[in-house]
Amino acid sequence: MQKINVFGIVSWHLNTLRNEKGRLLWSDIGTFYGVPIAMGLVFFLLNWRIPKDAFGLSITVFSIFAALLLSVQVALYSVSLRPLLPPNDPKKIKNFEDLKRSRDSLIRELNDNISYLILLSVLFITMLLAAYVMRCQGPLVSGLVFALYVHFFLTLLMIVKRASIVFSREYESRSHDIS
Repeated sequence: MQKINVFGIVSWHLNTLRNEKGRLLWSDIGTFYGVPIAMGLVFFLLNWRIPKDAFGLSITVFSIFAALLLSVQVALYSVSLRPLLPPNDPKKIKNFEDLKRSRDSLIRELNDNISYLILLSVLFITMLLAAYVMRCQGPLVSGLVFALYVHFFLTLLMIVKRASIVFSREYESRSHDIS
């Protein structure tokens, strides 16, 4: 059972929603969980339904996302292996150590977020496939699916931002290495 226990991935992802002092950021919880739940509830209360074709299309989209996110994880791993060279100037060592800690922390958090989104994609594919096969496309299922779409989208935006920071820093450090 331990080999398929994914609760660690969820826990690690939730730990990325903390501030530097380790306190849970309720604004982040509200953004990543509260907003999707509220939007899914509105979707349900307005009796809107996601079309059957959208379920099949979503299965394809989330399958592609799972594969692409795995590729991003591999790229991130290769970035994590690249050593940062300390500056020659002893006065800059403290800033270098802070930068290195920040980089390592950001890469770790980004990995946790990507792992969570891959897990979410797999669960989403399974749920959508079950709903598609069992022909459950009523307002309740549609509201839940819409909430998951919003949650996925917001989490993906966070990953894009964090990946942009990591890769921008890498490009910047490489340009300093060349000069």
